[in-house]
Amino acid sequence: MSALQFFQPASAADAQALLSASTMPIDSTTQRRIRTDESLSRYFDQGLRSPEWVWAVRAAGAPDPLGVVGCFGSPEGKPFLLDVLGLPPDQEVANALVARATEHGLPLGLEEALIFAPTDTAYADDVLVRARTALDGAGWRLLVERRHYSFPPPPDLAADAVTDLRFERLGDAEDPRLAACHREIMRDTLDAHDRALIDRHGFLRACAQSLHFLVTADPVDRIHLAFDPEGDLVGMVSGDVLPAERGVVNFVGVVRDQRGHGYGRQLLEWQTQQLISRGSTTLIADTDNTNVPMARAFADVGWPQTETRIDLTRPA
Repeated sequence: MSALQFFQPASAADAQALLSASTMPIDSTTQRRIRTDESLSRYFDQGLRSPEWVWAVRAAGAPDPLGVVGCFGSPEGKPFLLDVLGLPPDQEVANALVARATEHGLPLGLEEALIFAPTDTAYADDVLVRARTALDGAGWRLLVERRHYSFPPPPDLAADAVTDLRFERLGDAEDPRLAACHREIMRDTLDAHDRALIDRHGFLRACAQSLHFLVTADPVDRIHLAFDPEGDLVGMVSGDVLPAERGVVNFVGVVRDQRGHGYGRQLLEWQTQQLISRGSTTLIADTDNTNVPMARAFADVGWPQTETRIDLTRPA
C-alpha cells in the first residue's frame, strides 16, 4: 500500500462535495438519497452533519480523494451514526479509512454504523464484502438486519381500520406515565437496539437512554399513549411529518402484559392514519427482521418493505 494522506474537509461545502461524490457500497434508494445535494444541504444546515464528521484519504501528493466516510449526528451535536461509506476498490485503503474514521469518531460519540441495501441483501452477501471487511476490521459487528419501509401511501391505506383504543396525546416529557409506559414496553423487548442497551447498561439505565433518544428525536406532543375501553394502558406510538411531507413512524410499543392481542397492529394503523391525514406523501419506518410480531403488523397494515437496513455496533 502506497503512502496515504488522511484529511478532513475545511468547510461544509467541501464536505458536501466529498459525500455527494462518494461511491455507494451497494446501490439502493436510500444510498442515493443521502448523497443528494438536497439531503446533504438540509442536514449540514441543521447541524446533523459536520465537516468534523467526515474523513477522507488520498495518495500522498495526489489531489483527488480515494475514498470518504461520513457520519450523521444527533440534535446534541454528536456524530452517533456512520452512514456514508464511499470506499475505494483497494481493500487495504478501505480498511485504513474506516479504521481512521472509527478511531476518531468514537470519542466524539459514534455508536453505530449502517448500510442500506436492496430488500434481498444480507450483510454476509458477497456484494458487501469490501464494506464488511473494512467494518469488521475496525471492530464493528452486525447487530441486526432490519426491514426498511419508504413508500407513497395509497389513498385507502388503513382507511378501514377499526379500533376501540383511546389515544391520549402527551404534552410534557416529564409526565410520569410516559416513563412508566416505556419501561413496561422495554420489558422482554424484541428490539435488538434496546436489548443491546440493556445488556450494556442494565435495565433502568437502558430505559432512561432509550426514552431520552425518543423524546429528543420526536416532539413530545407527537407521542400518544393508548388505553383499552376499560382504561388500562396498552402502549404508545410516536410519529411525525418531516420536511418534504415525509411521515415517519418513530416508535410503536405494547406493554408486556398486553401483548398477544393484536394491539401492535392497531397502534400502527392509527399512526398510519394520522400521518396520512397530516399530508404525508411518503411513509417511513423500520423494524427488526427478528421482531416477528412487529414485522407481521407492518405487513398486515399494508406497508411494503422497500429496502434492507443493516445495523452494526461495537461491542462494549
